[in-house]
Amino acid sequence: MIHNGTTWVGYHNYSGAYANCDPAGPIVAAKEPTTQSDLTALVDGDIWISTASVEDYPGIYRWNGTTSKWVLLDKADQTTENGVLFADARFGATGGTTSNAPSSTIAELLTSDFLDPDAPDPALYPQGMILWNLRRSGFNVKKFVRNAIDVTALNTRQGDASMAAYYPHRWVTDSGNAEDGSGTFGRHAQRKSVVQALQAMVNSNTDIRDEESRQFNLLACPGYPELIGEMITLNTDRRLTAFVVGDTPFRLTPDATSLNEWATNVRTALEDNDNGAVSFDEYLGMYYPAGFTSDNAGNNIVVPASHMALRTIVLNDQVAFPWFAPAGTRRGGVSNATSSGFITSEGEFKAVALNTGQRDTLYSNKINPITFMSGAGLVVFGQKTRAKNASALDRINVARLVVYLRGQLELLAKPYLFEPNDKITRDQIKAAADQLMLELVSLRALYDFVTVCDESNNTPARIDKNELYLDVAIEPVKAIEFIYIPLRLKNTGEIAALG
Repeated sequence: MIHNGTTWVGYHNYSGAYANCDPAGPIVAAKEPTTQSDLTALVDGDIWISTASVEDYPGIYRWNGTTSKWVLLDKADQTTENGVLFADARFGATGGTTSNAPSSTIAELLTSDFLDPDAPDPALYPQGMILWNLRRSGFNVKKFVRNAIDVTALNTRQGDASMAAYYPHRWVTDSGNAEDGSGTFGRHAQRKSVVQALQAMVNSNTDIRDEESRQFNLLACPGYPELIGEMITLNTDRRLTAFVVGDTPFRLTPDATSLNEWATNVRTALEDNDNGAVSFDEYLGMYYPAGFTSDNAGNNIVVPASHMALRTIVLNDQVAFPWFAPAGTRRGGVSNATSSGFITSEGEFKAVALNTGQRDTLYSNKINPITFMSGAGLVVFGQKTRAKNASALDRINVARLVVYLRGQLELLAKPYLFEPNDKITRDQIKAAADQLMLELVSLRALYDFVTVCDESNNTPARIDKNELYLDVAIEPVKAIEFIYIPLRLKNTGEIAALG
């Protein structure tokens, strides 16, 4: 459809200017068309939908009869006469009847000006803008909505026509549009529908926000970096009692430029997705790249980085503790994948062993590499969090230690609720905290600690508010990430002479 200055009309009805355009509608082809579908000459206004790139579908071109060239339209432009609006407009040339769904051929729609009542308001858009009708389009995701049309109302898009006899049900686009307003198609449309459903589930779920009845210390949504922001919010709502294991895109190539641009969000993505990384949090760790393994049926499959990282973290906790770094050849071995790599633009998995430069690029951008190391196999070789600022919490082992301590201190304090707020109770809770901290020192979690629970932090004002404060300061054990071994040459006999 196209805007005629007043409303949306069938493309061939645009002031008579495009009446001779291709009778079958837009020409869908991978190569530049040289004629219309009926082999007649191209005319001014003919539309070509390029399928040359499935990833960037659709490329929308309009034939310029003066220059005899195809002109690419900006599908991210929804404000000018040369732009394209992606929205539901209609399925047929009528609203159908109460017993029959609307149905028309594309050729019939080209000369029909009918609009469903939920079509975009033409008053908001300029003359000449094209409307890509998602309701009738292919390659996107729709859902069937019963009673989508209020048949008791009037169709304001058709001059307040009665809708009493309309077919009330409609297909409604579920995949929505991209951040720039262009439509989503193919795998992008499928993914957007899934992501929207996952995000809605996480955001609206009150059960998983109850940290007392549902206890867990890891959060992940494998394969969906778009959910990282929602998981961070969920973790905050749960009072930071878990650690988020985040993914990078399957199709992120391992060259330094692509890795750096994605990690620093050069393309200004609005959420963590294929275009860039947005989230920073002390309780978030990101991993790269994807892995190659087999499913329960023996099929070869590509799995997200979190698939490997989660198992590595769990195995680390089984042989050690959460405050040990889940990385390196001792505890960072990957046992549920045989190779690491990425998905190419052709949809094929390509294995890659990250070299030192690539690992350094990832690590400097707070992304943990997973790579093949000679003599050790596939290994998680990093343990940075996505902390905004440099601190002890920019390492996973420290962040998970703090998560563990929060849970243990809460369990420790619960028995003292409703006890007398006096010195005896304060001494008891301090002694219990000291015992916990001493155990963590012996288990190599802490270098040192101090606890305070006396009159200095439990003032009369706090006591009058029925509050008790236990202040804890810790010095967490740090993990070795760089080893320097200077080698010195001595003259013969010089070492023995030193004693």
